[in-house]
Order: sequence, then C-alpha cells, then structure tokens
Amino acid sequence: YRQSSAARSDLARVDANNKLLARQNRLRLDAEIVRDVSLTASGLLTTTLGGPSVYPPIPNGALDLGQRKQPWPTSTGPDRYRRGLYTFHFRATPPPAMSVFDAPDGYSTCTRRIRSNTPLQALALLNDAAYFEFAEGLATRVLKEVPASDSARLEHAFRLCLARKPSAGEATRLGDLLKGELAAVTDAEAKSVKAPAGVEPKQFAAWTTVARVLLNLDETITRE
Repeated sequence: YRQSSAARSDLARVDANNKLLARQNRLRLDAEIVRDVSLTASGLLTTTLGGPSVYPPIPNGALDLGQRKQPWPTSTGPDRYRRGLYTFHFRATPPPAMSVFDAPDGYSTCTRRIRSNTPLQALALLNDAAYFEFAEGLATRVLKEVPASDSARLEHAFRLCLARKPSAGEATRLGDLLKGELAAVTDAEAKSVKAPAGVEPKQFAAWTTVARVLLNLDETITRE
C-alpha cells in the first residue's frame, strides 16, 4: 500500500515481464496525446471542452490518396489548437500525423492499439507543419516567460517538455546547439524571420530549433 511504482533494477531481475505489476510500464503515448503534449508545452492548447470536430493543419496533398478528394477547411483561431480527440477523421484518409502514431482507422472496432516505433514518427515530429508551429509557440513562450538568461531558458523549456531539470550533459549539449544556431543565422536571414511582436528574430529562429529538438525527444512522447 502506497509504495513507489518507480522502476528498480532488483525488481527487473526478479520480474522481467512485470507480471506482478511492481512498477509502471514505459510506453509511447497515444497519437492524440502526442499532439496534446506539444500543444501544452507550447502554451497554445485551447482548453475548451466539447463542441464540433476541428481541422488542424495537415500536409498538402494528404487527402489525395482516397477515392475522391475531400475538403479540409483548416481551422483558425482557438479551434486550430484543440486537443487531438477533437480532430476530424475521414475513414479512408485519416490525418497523417495520427496514422503515423498508430491511431486506429474507421473501418473496424479497435479494442487495443498496437504501438509501433518507426523513423517516420520522428520525421513527422520534426517536419509536420503543425509540430513546427508548436515549436515556434514553445520558443515564443520561453523567450517571453524567462529573463534573458540562456541557461534559465533552457531549464524552463526542458521542464515544459520533460517535467524535470536537464542533467549537466543535457544542458551543455542544448547550450551548444543554441550557440551554434545563433551563430548560423545571418543578419540577412534574420530579416526574413517572422518573429512574434517583442521577440528578436535571430533569437526566435535559434530557439525554434531548440524547441523542435525537445519536442522530438523520445522522453517527451513517452510515459515513463
């Protein structure tokens, strides 16, 4: 009663398959919650309950694979950032970011989701337009919520994504990434960056890259 569910090496040796339920199993989050995690970390999540389905951004041409082209009126405003469970699904062509994370199709009853682990999932988190927007939101949030201290900002971003402090090694690697990105963005390139009001374009571009890395971490989309 009230014992810790943290994984321990001695329990892993005695009960490798966790039949005695002495610890929590580590598993990747469901497709809808993968989206919700990024929305929450970015500060963009719309918390309104109920209402009709919404149409978040999807890749161009994604609906051309069905028998006929379906309209996808991309939602704007707060509806653009609603939880994943409110996303509209066509049975024949569900949203790609949902399918890649093993969301069930609409053809049959799904009693249990089978989780896969593929390179396409990492590519979706890195390149999907919606997740790029979430990364920009996270970058904006960090730059506005934390004073001008890169180390404090890195820790804040880490906490938002992973709910813990970064280790010394993690902080060093992220810091090196940030410095490299700041050095790589030229003044000419910074002029073309569409940064939010009150945010310096070069900082915004560099922190967006850091945010993309954090949102793409295995730990970010995994229940420990």
